[in-house]
Amino acid sequence: MQNTIIKSIVSLGLSCLSLSVLAAAAPQQPVDKNQCFGCHATAIKTLSTRGAHKNVNCVSCHDISPEHVKAPSRDNRPTTHFEYAACGQCHTEQHKDIMDPKYHYEWALKNTPPAYAQFRDIAGDNSFRDVQFRLPRFHSSIVTDLANVRSDGRYQYKKYTDLSKPGAPMWEALTDTRPNEGDKILPSKTLSLTWRPHKGREIMGRSDCLKCKSSDNILDYAYLGAKNPKAPLAFDDPDHKVLKTVNNSFNCITCHDPHSAEPRIVFDHLIEAMSHPDYKDYNYQKNAGKTGYPKIEVINMGVRGYPRKIAILEKANSNYMCGQCHEGHNRSATFYKDSDGQLAHPKNAIDRTGWSVGTFFAANPIERWNVVRRLGLYNGIDKATGVKTVSTDHYHMETVVGSKHGQAGVGCTDCHFAKKANGTLEHQPSLPSLKYKNTCARSDCHGNPNGDNWSEGQAAYMVATIQQRYRIHKERLERYGSAARNLLIKAKNGDVKINQPEYQKLQDAYSLYLHTVGWYFSDYSKGVHDPSGFEKTSSEVIKNLRTATVAAQNTIK
Repeated sequence: MQNTIIKSIVSLGLSCLSLSVLAAAAPQQPVDKNQCFGCHATAIKTLSTRGAHKNVNCVSCHDISPEHVKAPSRDNRPTTHFEYAACGQCHTEQHKDIMDPKYHYEWALKNTPPAYAQFRDIAGDNSFRDVQFRLPRFHSSIVTDLANVRSDGRYQYKKYTDLSKPGAPMWEALTDTRPNEGDKILPSKTLSLTWRPHKGREIMGRSDCLKCKSSDNILDYAYLGAKNPKAPLAFDDPDHKVLKTVNNSFNCITCHDPHSAEPRIVFDHLIEAMSHPDYKDYNYQKNAGKTGYPKIEVINMGVRGYPRKIAILEKANSNYMCGQCHEGHNRSATFYKDSDGQLAHPKNAIDRTGWSVGTFFAANPIERWNVVRRLGLYNGIDKATGVKTVSTDHYHMETVVGSKHGQAGVGCTDCHFAKKANGTLEHQPSLPSLKYKNTCARSDCHGNPNGDNWSEGQAAYMVATIQQRYRIHKERLERYGSAARNLLIKAKNGDVKINQPEYQKLQDAYSLYLHTVGWYFSDYSKGVHDPSGFEKTSSEVIKNLRTATVAAQNTIK
């Protein structure tokens, strides 16, 4: 009866939060887990009989109809609860944390202008490229923000002030202003007022962008998003079709296995990078088992007729849990072959013939540029200079994992979650600058009396120093990058002639520069994620630019 009511409510478009309230009002009787294990005899049984959740009954997270218990079928599958409140039934403190906007509001009360990451757009009109990254984003409404900001103005907030509140389920907060368009992507002149004004007019390139924003439809994809007649969704489905299947932002199960409570990874492409033998020579697999590189146990999931996988971490490490989204997504890049300029994979393919991974785990742009170019590949051509380019993305996880911080076991949550008095971490991702006392200056970090013994003020001073050094290196990168670019444009247009060896070195130096700028432009920490690594990398790139430019100029007759 309850399952029938729930299906009716879903058809009316009410939120998953409403479903959890209903479930709480009419709790189900526990089921015999051993009977469930009759069908779910492999992965589900294995996970459900170990870890902190081994005594949790299935009805805590699923609404199970009597019909399913009697005769399980596709038509009477249990309803799975993905909303935060479902886990919040037991994990009340964590639920309270993730919905608590205190750090976001504290930032607003400071009333300071946002600090922008700026690089000159030398590929265009020499104007500054700005990212307003300091506006704190509510992780609990991240899918709502995405639907609003990346739908070309189609999905609008019903109430504009909801932008300042965390946690609204998407379809309680948004309205579809152009439902007549269906699943098609049509041009619009509607501006979308969003948390990121610079991205108010665009659409998602691929619907698998949603993998980073919601786990609501985790059961509906085959592994790597491949098309499968039994799988309701694929990664190349229309964006709007997939958007309509989700309501909650990425939730607890993205990082914590609901059956065993163990730390886990559910992002297919990251699992590939961490486990596939083709990537055994890259940073993670070479170091798996060392501090900062936890081993994983890949588990095949599902009894629905299509493959799914998860990976259990042998030890919680937030770099990989957060890194499911905060990584450079190679799977979205287009690769061309040096040999003939043709695609290195079928056009629009999801599994891009060996490139369906999230990352190579390169710790800095020099490492990644070398990986791609040594494989005889590139991602595009810079029109003004003719230089082959290597694509960039937000390589937060790679930068941290390969840094001294990451190799010492420091993870994202050590800085972005504050430690409470009882020793647990807040489930509240926000700016470290608002809580130095409980991050950098903690006694088990730089506040250790036997080590740096930093005060809160000293931690703030060191971060400011690192970011100032970052700005200085950035200015020098731009200066020498601009000089190399001007010379390359002259050579491409035939105004000067450069000897081929020096010309190639100049092209390579400039290509690496473009990759470096893109890499650190998207690293919003401004050098703090890997202070020594940024200085070393940027210094080497600057040296290459200067040396290659001077050598090329000396060959001009």
